[in-house]
Amino acid sequence: MKNDGKVMDLVRTFVPPSKAGLGLASHLCVAAFEHASEHSFSIIPTCSYVSETFLHRNPTWQRLVHSEDDSKNLKSSI
Repeated sequence: MKNDGKVMDLVRTFVPPSKAGLGLASHLCVAAFEHASEHSFSIIPTCSYVSETFLHRNPTWQRLVHSEDDSKNLKSSI
């Protein structure tokens, strides 16, 4: 969590090799993005799966991706 707990950094999504291809990484991402949405958080998609695969397949979640403008808005509201 960053910016006073309003930004989640998704650093890594891990699924055991024996479970690859079952959609588990996507389910993890959906849960994380739903949590962020429910709590008015934004997300930094550091994990390559999140940034390169999940968000391309699920563009509706793009609205939660953190931008530098978000940081400026947080600072100006304090």
